Amino acid sequence: MKYKNTYRITILIISTLVLSWAIPAFVKKATASKQNYPFVYYSSLLQDFAIKRTEKKQVEYFDRKGNYYTREEYDSITPLLSYRQLTLAGNMPDSILGVEMEPRMLRVKTAMWRYSPKEIQKPTINLHLMYEAMSGRTSLESPDEVFRLKDKIEFVDKTTNEVNQAKSVLFQKKMEEKGFSFPAQHVWGNPQARKPYDEGYFVLDSKGELFHIKQVNGKPYVGNTKAGEKINIAYFSIYEIADKTIYGFILSQEGQIYTLNATGGYELTKLDIPPIDIHQHSVMMLGNLFYWMVNVTTPQGCTYHVLELYNELKKHDEPYYVEAKTDQWDKLSKVLFPIYLSTNQKDSEYIKPTFTCNWGYAFALSLALALVYFITFGRKRNTSNKIAGVLLIILFGIPAFITTLITK
Repeated sequence: MKYKNTYRITILIISTLVLSWAIPAFVKKATASKQNYPFVYYSSLLQDFAIKRTEKKQVEYFDRKGNYYTREEYDSITPLLSYRQLTLAGNMPDSILGVEMEPRMLRVKTAMWRYSPKEIQKPTINLHLMYEAMSGRTSLESPDEVFRLKDKIEFVDKTTNEVNQAKSVLFQKKMEEKGFSFPAQHVWGNPQARKPYDEGYFVLDSKGELFHIKQVNGKPYVGNTKAGEKINIAYFSIYEIADKTIYGFILSQEGQIYTLNATGGYELTKLDIPPIDIHQHSVMMLGNLFYWMVNVTTPQGCTYHVLELYNELKKHDEPYYVEAKTDQWDKLSKVLFPIYLSTNQKDSEYIKPTFTCNWGYAFALSLALALVYFITFGRKRNTSNKIAGVLLIILFGIPAFITTLITK
């Protein structure tokens, strides 16, 4: 009898956990809706945010002051965004803010960069392509070797799997000469061949220093950025921008965002925005000839910042904020499920079981269900099963209540 009760309680707990995942997942699938934030761009002509909002297939164009525009008028007030359309229509201004508009310059200065918490959570493979940085060709050619970098650096032939000892030793010695401390913590680069040029890799050593490593004319180039002396580096995003002004973006453990400048010898410039939570917040940057628009999306809403490109990325205007909409799932989950289990994470591509707790109305409902169970069905169960059922219903609510009804 003792083991029989243990088996019953074990089955009760397992069944409750399964339903506490399955029922909320089904309800979320049926009721959750994706956040639809407007597209916001800073108008160099209005000196204000120009907003494009899409609701139920209806598109509205307006500014922060409440003035509404047609699509053609919106193109006209955002010439640095719509310059292709304006050029085609013959309406592109000759100059903006005293700067003559030249198509090639507009293309070169147009930039876009994104960051998601998944970037620091996704799995990585310690095999990397080292392109020739100065190949003299119009496009990058895939190398015959890959390299791995942890306790040491090794170049491996992709066909024979043999280690190129001479090249490996050459890079190893150069890294040690520059003060690189093994083992490497992180290796960041862009392995795609479809890019204007290659800047190699940025590697965080065991002491937290960030090193720049690339291949120039078949020989190693290793540079210590010394960024680790100033900030506690959490993540580096290499960004091979067309005008070659920056190497990429650094995120500190405290949530500050910096650019690592390609001019002036690895200088850092901090974006004039509040720190972000690198594990929860997403960032998108849209850049043009004059400004960088930096959008930070949090669970509470989206904040649109505008920074001056030629003034050390200082704040140019007050940010624009759009609060997140509460959908049906947010409302229902706080009422129906005091504690529920989920596996898909917003900040990671891994499947990771996580419990979410909703204090308040959901626990009031679970207490009522526990009372119903105790009065109506509990007297038919022995003491241990009764106690287990009541506790599970208080914690998990509806899924546990259903489990106690169908599990004898």
